[in-house]
Amino acid sequence: MVTALAGCGGGDTTTEGEGSGSTPTETNEGTTTGTASQNVTTLSLRMFANSAKEKFINDHNPKMREEIGVEVDYETMGWSNAKKVQNNSITSGSGPDVEEIASTWMPKQINSNGWMDMGEAGVDLPEDKIYDSPMEIGKFDGVTAGFPWFWGPRAHLYYDGMMESAGIDGAPSTWDEMIEDAKTFNGWAEKQASSGFQQKSLFGIPGANNWAVTQYYMMLLWQNGGQMLDDNNKAVFNSDKAVQAMNFYKDLAGANNISPRSSIEWNGTARNNAFISKQIASTWAGITMKSNISNPQKNLTAGAPPAGPNGDPSTFFGVNLIGIHPWTDKQRAAAKFVEYLTRADVNADLAKRRGFLPSVKESFQAPAIQNNSLFQEFNTLLEDTNAKTAPQVVGWGGVANSLKGAIVDILTKESTGNWSQGDTKKRLDAAVTQANDAL
Repeated sequence: MVTALAGCGGGDTTTEGEGSGSTPTETNEGTTTGTASQNVTTLSLRMFANSAKEKFINDHNPKMREEIGVEVDYETMGWSNAKKVQNNSITSGSGPDVEEIASTWMPKQINSNGWMDMGEAGVDLPEDKIYDSPMEIGKFDGVTAGFPWFWGPRAHLYYDGMMESAGIDGAPSTWDEMIEDAKTFNGWAEKQASSGFQQKSLFGIPGANNWAVTQYYMMLLWQNGGQMLDDNNKAVFNSDKAVQAMNFYKDLAGANNISPRSSIEWNGTARNNAFISKQIASTWAGITMKSNISNPQKNLTAGAPPAGPNGDPSTFFGVNLIGIHPWTDKQRAAAKFVEYLTRADVNADLAKRRGFLPSVKESFQAPAIQNNSLFQEFNTLLEDTNAKTAPQVVGWGGVANSLKGAIVDILTKESTGNWSQGDTKKRLDAAVTQANDAL
């Protein structure tokens, strides 16, 4: 039986694992099961609760038993208590052999000796076959702590048919083009609304009530050539480029009339509902959005996000990794398991089930996703777009909280009509001071 530590995040919280159906024996690798012809080492895995991942492990256990002599018993955890659960294990030096890693928690956990270096653990990690951006996130202070088994870059997702009807050819390449596209789209939308159709807007992203509001701001910041931290790990998200990015964010639903006025206060669910119902023609989202859309390969197109006046097309990605804990007595089996996950066909299968992108480049040629146009559009996007995630620093939580407070205050002032010139700079200055105290 697989137990769930919490029921947060999506997917079932209790799932039946696969039993071995054979008599246990003991080896120096720890507890094993198997027949006389092959011993099978049973690894313990802890991962974030998700029914697709759980089914992936269950379905691959027979193949792993046969091909690498390893099977996996897993338990799941929810985001609400995962950090505490992991840190308790690291403090006590006990827990599962392998575990899913949240990238922003990883630096502090590495400093606490929570993860083995992949090379020292004996993992032959094919780094040249893995996308650079997620692979680099698995590294901190000279330690390669994990393999990024899937990742989620955001694209500029849009309804191609709606854009074409409005007289717009594809995704905007710059912020200025986005503003001009909105004028064209709004003219078409007004005629549609006068004929009784739903009022529509060109674009929309979550606003002040979204937990990930900092991620959308970071996209705009990078698109405009700004930085979160400088080379000395000091917060600098109050630069002129940063202020311009924040003002563009608030003006999406304000002066530039690109987004619905209500979007400045949206949470993620409100944005999703607006996109599903075609209240907005485009948004920035990962490939997971496809699960909400009828016939997504036909109706959706994935393009690169636009560049700001001072930067290039940039996007945010989330990534989780698989790592090996130093207290395991099944190191060889753990290494085999991680190497198995790096196989192109295996990585593709997980990505398709989970609804994220594979991190192994060759996976896009695997049968599971080779003929999926949306996956292939995201693959092209990765070649043309600067994909980044939160900086890998100890103290990131304090930085993110300081920044989120500033963004929410600025967006709220805009939504209530209380924003005035200079407010953005003043609020970001205060947040940078708080962030540097946290660092």
